[in-house]
Amino acid sequence: MEKPATPNALPQDKNGSAQKRKLLSAQELISQYESQGLDSQQASIKVIEELQNALFRVISSGRNRKDKLMIETSKKIDATNTRLAVLDMKVDSKPGFGETFAIGVASGVTLKGIGSVMPHVLEGLAQIWNSFWNVNKSSP
Repeated sequence: MEKPATPNALPQDKNGSAQKRKLLSAQELISQYESQGLDSQQASIKVIEELQNALFRVISSGRNRKDKLMIETSKKIDATNTRLAVLDMKVDSKPGFGETFAIGVASGVTLKGIGSVMPHVLEGLAQIWNSFWNVNKSSP
């Protein structure tokens, strides 16, 4: 048994290529199915199924290109976001001008304090050393 051609199929010319023709409206499709012997409800259901299938084919045909584009775009955004995160960490890890100035002042004060204390510490160590040598020299 031969399956009847769908009413919205494009007719073929002698070379086998499809000719463009005006698409039938929903009412025209229903009346065409009714002329093939289907009742009104069955014809309506058949038209709805065909429209859903056509819509699904249209949506799914462009999906691969859009998915590839979305994947590429997503990868580029992730790479950019990673680079920005690294730069942000580098900027946050370095002290600002105020912090650098405070560190400089603190280290200067520390060095000055060490410079003023160091002669007294070294003098004390020298006295201990001298007393140690004096004790060792005097004892035979």
